[in-house]
Amino acid sequence: MDFALHKEEAGELKHRKAHSSIEQSTLDAADKAPLVDVTVPVEPPEVVPAWTAANHVTTKKDRVPLLILTILSGFTRLWRLGYPPVVVFDELFYTRFVHMYINRLFHFDSNPPFAKQLIALTGYLAGYGKQNETFEKIGDRYADDTPIWALRLVPALSGTLLIPLAYCITRELGYSRLAASLAASCFLFDSALVTGSRFVLTDSVNLCLLLGAVFAVLKFIKKRPLGPGSLQWGLLAGTCMGLAISTKYTAFNSLLVLAWIVTRHLWKTIDDVTISAGRLVKYWALCCLVVFLIPTGIYLSCFYAHLAWLTKAGPYDSMMSTRFQSSLEGGLETITQGQPFNIAYGSQITLRNVAGSGGNPCWLHSHEHNYPIKYDDGRGSSHQQHVTCYGWKDINNWWIVKYADRPTLNVEQPPVYVKDGDIVQLLHGMTFKNLNSHDVAAPVTAECQEVSCFVDHNISATAQDLWEVKVVGQEGDDPVWHTIQSQVHFIHVATKAALSATGKSLPDWGFHQGETVSCEAHKEFTSSLWTVEEHRYTKAIPKLKDEREYDLRISEFTPDKPAVYTLSQKFLELQGTMLGLTKDTVEEHFYGSGPQDWILSDNGVAYWAEKGSNKQIFQAGNVLIWQTGAAVIMLTVLILLVIWLVDLRYPEMLPVPVDQWNRILYTTELVLSGWVINWLPYFFTDRTLFFHHYYPGLAFKFILIGCFVGEVLDRLRGKYGEIKYRPIFS
Repeated sequence: MDFALHKEEAGELKHRKAHSSIEQSTLDAADKAPLVDVTVPVEPPEVVPAWTAANHVTTKKDRVPLLILTILSGFTRLWRLGYPPVVVFDELFYTRFVHMYINRLFHFDSNPPFAKQLIALTGYLAGYGKQNETFEKIGDRYADDTPIWALRLVPALSGTLLIPLAYCITRELGYSRLAASLAASCFLFDSALVTGSRFVLTDSVNLCLLLGAVFAVLKFIKKRPLGPGSLQWGLLAGTCMGLAISTKYTAFNSLLVLAWIVTRHLWKTIDDVTISAGRLVKYWALCCLVVFLIPTGIYLSCFYAHLAWLTKAGPYDSMMSTRFQSSLEGGLETITQGQPFNIAYGSQITLRNVAGSGGNPCWLHSHEHNYPIKYDDGRGSSHQQHVTCYGWKDINNWWIVKYADRPTLNVEQPPVYVKDGDIVQLLHGMTFKNLNSHDVAAPVTAECQEVSCFVDHNISATAQDLWEVKVVGQEGDDPVWHTIQSQVHFIHVATKAALSATGKSLPDWGFHQGETVSCEAHKEFTSSLWTVEEHRYTKAIPKLKDEREYDLRISEFTPDKPAVYTLSQKFLELQGTMLGLTKDTVEEHFYGSGPQDWILSDNGVAYWAEKGSNKQIFQAGNVLIWQTGAAVIMLTVLILLVIWLVDLRYPEMLPVPVDQWNRILYTTELVLSGWVINWLPYFFTDRTLFFHHYYPGLAFKFILIGCFVGEVLDRLRGKYGEIKYRPIFS
């Protein structure tokens, strides 16, 4: 039976009571009358629509506290924004990024680009970007014509908006103006948030977008499905969610909570018989748009703009692959001009490892130093020449691809190209020793085989220097090994092990260069993939080492055609590099902290100290607020546990009024869950952590303080039922 809403529905609901008495008298008469074969339609039970619950919480009376709080917030974040006129904390990096954005230089950062794009746009409009500023350390002074206030304006305005957003969120949850003012005051007077909002940092931007998403989601789920305001608030919620995840990945956990809130709300609309099936399907589509499609589209758009705009090579592009770098103007493209595209027997090449060493790029390398006869743990080595993965361009990175069965080193005419499955030798260009591996344990990763350049010590050891070339990821059926575009495995013929970089560093005797091994277990890893970065055809090999070095140093290498790398290919590679970055993630840091420190604000971070005086900027949380928040969290969990246990034992004796209990559950699902998911997972994170990782959890904790006090005050004043609360848990 169709229970859709009709235009006359409002009038019908008003007269429902009158109809009920008429229906009752009709039924009494029917009991006395003879039975007639007539089917009487039965109306559905009255259901309170979801959108009638707390639809308009904020009122005109909220304008005064909102105005006062916003003015105070602006004063604490915007006053003397240009002081100090020096680089403070991570401004050292972010101002470089802004400068490179304006000058279209590609750079790598482990977080998405939206906030940096916004700051760069503001700086550009204020005249920044022409200054030749290359800051070396914190405390370096900005140029006199640098618009410092403009660079710091976006984070400061974002920090200012945190206070009114916190107020509005608390009011939307159904709490009093006093409780909302308290929650907003926690943001206002927390010194950690004030400090983080006054400099060229992206944390306050991320937090502002997150709170904007929370507020918009609360408004969205209280609107009538597809009714007035529903679409607008849904679009705003999706936009804020997309911009938040496009600013910092620390927003992801909070977005999971919001997605859950919307999903739960959507599920409960199924029970609402006042919503037609067609309207329900459309509403489901809108919720999918809000939670997934809009955020994904914004995320992709930010990266599209990032990659389309940054077309020039910059100082931070070395994290990317050779092919990626060769697509940038003025970088590897100029180093590799006119170089041959196909690898041939006799080619001189440099081999870059796809995975790198410890997150840094590295190239296959050798030099005239041998492995020690015995390692520190007592194991013996081959005492042959080092082979490493070196993190810098160097003359010792050059190798010659030669036939396995003949001594020819020059490229023949016409060239004989190396193909997938060919057996080759790799001759080190400077020392003229073949790349070798054997059944000797590697120096650091003992379960793998040592890789060396073979040295004949006259001990009856034979060279095992044959390698099979396995080309992977080639477009089409082309078997030829190509410069830059091909990725290859080198499989040791004698042992079937793959040449790979472990990412570990050698001890002092190895100059802390990256370890290179051969290991059968590494065949499936990117650490065993190599790509040719620089390439030339060998015409004549000088016999003397000094002549060979001179010949390599004066050579010019340029592509016949620029490398083609689409934006989608760039995006996928950039995402893989960002998400897989391990550099500096597990190292100890003096100002590092962990989730156990975030509860009570036990430490802080030094932002800047002026030489010759006691002036300094030190970021630390407001101890009173943070420790109050810790107490509130513990009390909230304890009270919920007690009420739950009482409800299990005496289900008919709920110790709090039903409407208050529904509001508690509503707040718990959003606010307490938001804090937990932004705090607990960090106990299982194997990386260096700082204060700013906790900012989203801190925001939920501050809101929880206001909500907790609001519940206590309402309990003391006996005020329940002013607003009908719709339970999220049922």
